[in-house]
Amino acid sequence: MIHMSEVSKAYGKHIALKDVSFCIDEFQAVGLLGENGAGKTTLLDIISGCLLADSGSVTIDGFDIVSNAENAKHSIGYLPEKPPLYPEMTVCEYLKFCIELKRVVKKDRDRHLDDLLETANLTQVKNRKIANLSHGFRQRVGFAQALCGSPKIILLDEPTNGLDPSQVIEFKRAIKTLSKKHIVILSSHILSLIQSVCDRVLILHKGVLTVDRLIKESDSSSFFVSLYAPQAQVLSKIRHMPSVKRLKTADKGNPNITSVIIETNDKENLPKELFSFSTGNGIAILRLQECENTLEELYQNSMDEGTL
Repeated sequence: MIHMSEVSKAYGKHIALKDVSFCIDEFQAVGLLGENGAGKTTLLDIISGCLLADSGSVTIDGFDIVSNAENAKHSIGYLPEKPPLYPEMTVCEYLKFCIELKRVVKKDRDRHLDDLLETANLTQVKNRKIANLSHGFRQRVGFAQALCGSPKIILLDEPTNGLDPSQVIEFKRAIKTLSKKHIVILSSHILSLIQSVCDRVLILHKGVLTVDRLIKESDSSSFFVSLYAPQAQVLSKIRHMPSVKRLKTADKGNPNITSVIIETNDKENLPKELFSFSTGNGIAILRLQECENTLEELYQNSMDEGTL
């Protein structure tokens, strides 16, 4: 439904995106992560058609976002970081205006408005002017705007900015429900938010897509290993084991004990290699435990790889 192929964008000498490619063909929530300036907002602007790429192509539901923009944009709802609101309107007036822009069938408009107010939890302020709303409620109005017309694709750029904890909980519930019938791309700096609501993660580093994978089904596993031996005796040998993808030291408290976290793509053979190594060298394994891979670890690893 979203096909991006080798998209690049530069602002003068600054490269915002470089040869970014990915496809999203099923309803799911996709998290978009990266440092400030990594290219997240540029990516969303290009998908939505608000910004033209320098090179590459984007198709939305089979329509090119440039040559067939009207049909492509009909499938998109977008909440930018600063919601496009009209403060002189009431919440209902503004949403009715957005519903009309989305060409919702007239007989369905009242019911659609009620659904939007309920989903974004705006019923209590529906007759208030947007200018008189708190920042959190304005953010909710922007979220409701992105849902107008029930688009297949919903793009959200930092949607929880200004929301209080209870509003964030409501938002998470809404995203989990929406992702069953829509593609939701959610850009955020909050790793725990992405971890809790998203099925897949895209990580940008300096305009390059460094990670594109399912959050719950990573092919990589991590193990915490503690050996009764100094680092100088074992670290290099462990690092060169066939099953070891990446290694980092975890503890330097005792010079006679080496503790490391090992990332591997072969979780079945890594313990066998460690036991064979320890037995052959007369080294005791004090602890061997599989770690639960977290999004924080995945993100940090992607940043480390991007700076090599």
